[in-house]
Amino acid sequence: MLTELQKRKLTVLFHHHDMDNDGYLARDDYEEYARRLCEALDLAPGSPEYDAVHTQTLAAWDTDVLKAFDKDGDNRVSLEEHLASYDVSINDPVLHNQLQTEYANSLLKLWDRDGDGRLSGAEYAALLGCYGVPEEAAREAFGHLDRDGDGYLSTEECLEAIEEFYLSDDPDAPGNWMVGPY
Repeated sequence: MLTELQKRKLTVLFHHHDMDNDGYLARDDYEEYARRLCEALDLAPGSPEYDAVHTQTLAAWDTDVLKAFDKDGDNRVSLEEHLASYDVSINDPVLHNQLQTEYANSLLKLWDRDGDGRLSGAEYAALLGCYGVPEEAAREAFGHLDRDGDGYLSTEECLEAIEEFYLSDDPDAPGNWMVGPY
């Protein structure tokens, strides 16, 4: 059963993905998110990189989100469906670990623009900017996530943040800030 803090964090995540603010996640939201990602990454429409990010984002909708979350088959996901699906995945340690590792790897692969194996504050702010998180709030979130204070998020820090975001019920856990203020 999700705790109130988990519900709060996951509700913020839901609203970040609900690009048109209509109360549902739909393919159009993921189309917009793909556009924002490509724009933030300075990828030219029609380029192989643009096409890869666009295709990967829509594949996440088609294969991951829609199939796992859309319980009533209406091709959109309500907040209730979103929370119910996370309640299942969070409580399945094998599934959760797989998803956590995939997410951390995709974060680094996509946003580590200089290829140094870690995310800078600017790279992280650009990521959260795709969700509409203001830069100042994104930098505040980064400050919580950068546990060693070196100005970067390592793979380990990303994994720890993801684990805390989804699993922790500690209101002071740094990973709660993974998608910005909550």
